[in-house]
Amino acid sequence: MRKRLPIGMDDFRKVRQKDCYYIDKSRMIQDFIEIGDEVSLIARPRRFGKTLNMTMLREFFDITRDSRELFQGLYIMKTEYASLLNSRPVLYFTFKNCKGSTSEELTVQLKLALLEEYGRYRELLGDKLDRSRFSAIRFLEMYENLMKRDVPFIYLSSALSDIIRMVNEYYQMAPILLIDEYDQPIMSSYEGGFHEEVGNFFSNLYGAAMKGNPFLGQALLTGVQRVAKESIFFQFNNARVYTVFHNSYGDCFGITEREAEQLLKEYGLALNADVKKKYDGYLFGNTEVYNPWSLLNFADSGVLDNYWVNTSSNKLVRKALKEADRRFWDDFDRLVMGEEVPVWLTLETSYIERDSNYSLWGLLVNSGYLTIKRRIDANTFVVRIPNDEVMAEFQVLVSEIAGIEGLDLQQMFEALRGIV
Repeated sequence: MRKRLPIGMDDFRKVRQKDCYYIDKSRMIQDFIEIGDEVSLIARPRRFGKTLNMTMLREFFDITRDSRELFQGLYIMKTEYASLLNSRPVLYFTFKNCKGSTSEELTVQLKLALLEEYGRYRELLGDKLDRSRFSAIRFLEMYENLMKRDVPFIYLSSALSDIIRMVNEYYQMAPILLIDEYDQPIMSSYEGGFHEEVGNFFSNLYGAAMKGNPFLGQALLTGVQRVAKESIFFQFNNARVYTVFHNSYGDCFGITEREAEQLLKEYGLALNADVKKKYDGYLFGNTEVYNPWSLLNFADSGVLDNYWVNTSSNKLVRKALKEADRRFWDDFDRLVMGEEVPVWLTLETSYIERDSNYSLWGLLVNSGYLTIKRRIDANTFVVRIPNDEVMAEFQVLVSEIAGIEGLDLQQMFEALRGIV
């Protein structure tokens, strides 16, 4: 009997306990240990397996859990690192739902996200804490602030650093900090037009936790892009950023060719030219990968449809394309004709910080709308539209910008050329 496909499931424990089809990505645990970064960010598009991998790391290391059954038969248990299973304190936060049209709405969501881990440790350690110690006092005070509705976000800036110190002192071990979709609340504040109100808060929240914190072991963040000014990645010397151009962690996100063949074979399908044209085309480092969300949905339905483009907000991409100049559209015209185009781009600066063609190309690569084919020099990369599914999304976006429907992409582009 075929296993259930984990469509819409991004929690490692749930996927394994329900015996869903799982592509073994546990070698990422070995990479994380051996690379040994103090602080790192892995930037990948939405729906490429970031949350599933982060919950896998949490389950493997977390000293408060019993995860041996979950990892049975996986790669990591055949290595020397199997002895590290459930051996470290872990702090896990996911900010993927931290959105809001106002700072008040965003604060509510941020409190809920922080409270998940605060509440867990409050239940685990509440009666065991030495309440005369400064770290325990700060932890309990912050827990109370998170429980209150009327506490402004500015009083939460030490939330990460407070819990890190408390956990360190209790276990006498430096914890691992995992933050999934760290950039979502920052992006939401830009889209909502209230970033000036909350920008310093995020700088303090991340900076206090990870800039030279003696109580922290390792920190790993995931997100779509690096946001320099409001994160730990501004003027830091201990943080490493792994973009889609880096080889490290290259095959950990997305589905490789071999994995795609095996997946489709299990569900009575073949990895033929039509499937490749629809969902292939991404290059992470030197690894060719398929869009996992789309491939899983295709394996489930057997229908070559556009799945990924409907899963996440393209508000920022739409806004950026509306503001693009004629020079950008000249290069874009060649891309939609199927060409590979050399462009000057950065993956290290987000579009929300510098709204130029330079960062717009980077936004499209980071977001999965374009993929890098090769590098020419320090800032020039050859890019292309990865597959037909993304081409269809561009058709929707361009039609919205041009205000014209019912035309093919090239016709709409010609109409748009007269608007820009």
